[in-house]
Amino acid sequence: MKNPGNFENYYSEHYKGNWQEYLYKGKGLGLYESGMIHFALKDYIKREYLEILNNYEYIIYSRFDQYYIDYHPDVNEDNLYIPKGEDYFGVCDRHAVFKSEKAEKFLSIVEYIDTKPALEDLPKYINCESVYKKHLIFIDYLKDVKRFERISFTAAIEDEPTNWRVPTYKIFLSNNLMIKYPDEFINSLKQKYSKKGYVRYLTEDYPLNLYFLYTNIRKWFGGIVKKKPNLVCEEHGDFFLSERYKNLKKGCPECGNQ
Repeated sequence: MKNPGNFENYYSEHYKGNWQEYLYKGKGLGLYESGMIHFALKDYIKREYLEILNNYEYIIYSRFDQYYIDYHPDVNEDNLYIPKGEDYFGVCDRHAVFKSEKAEKFLSIVEYIDTKPALEDLPKYINCESVYKKHLIFIDYLKDVKRFERISFTAAIEDEPTNWRVPTYKIFLSNNLMIKYPDEFINSLKQKYSKKGYVRYLTEDYPLNLYFLYTNIRKWFGGIVKKKPNLVCEEHGDFFLSERYKNLKKGCPECGNQ
């Protein structure tokens, strides 16, 4: 795919409905800045490569910036396999595995946001993950979602261009390897250690192990010297610990509590 200077041109070429108004609703929340791009990539794959996808039994739709720390779990059912966590009031959209016959509907998210019904049924907090969840409901795939333990984290190289999250956490003794989402990193390493234990992997991937230990000590120490945060919502309070929600002033998008 030729990388357009402005992805709005791609939408204008292929769609004439509500896509622009829909994406602008999530400006500043990642939907316009990031979602506009990876929604278009899904659409492009559907237009150009669906015939190739249909030659396979399963499709893995993922990102190039995933750093895998463990083997992928086996898939042998007609489910939509998605890793746990990073939902942000929707469903994590960084990785999915599904049978090829589901590909056309799975990749149809631009068709969805271009419709009037989609615009009339906006998520309470409109970001990439919440719109993805709405789309899965619309195509009747949410019931097929099966979550698995996280096996990867989102990585970057220092000073690498990005359209949304700028990484600020650099792994010690690595070749400029950065972490975009610390909680995602911690959860993926915890899952790996739960199988075999921390000591076994200490020398296997030393920089990751060292940084995992550092982040946990820092988190523990921070819990001692800092007061517990005043959560917007007790039920969904953990969602607000991300920097993404530091300016949220309208109450909980999940239940409406102030």
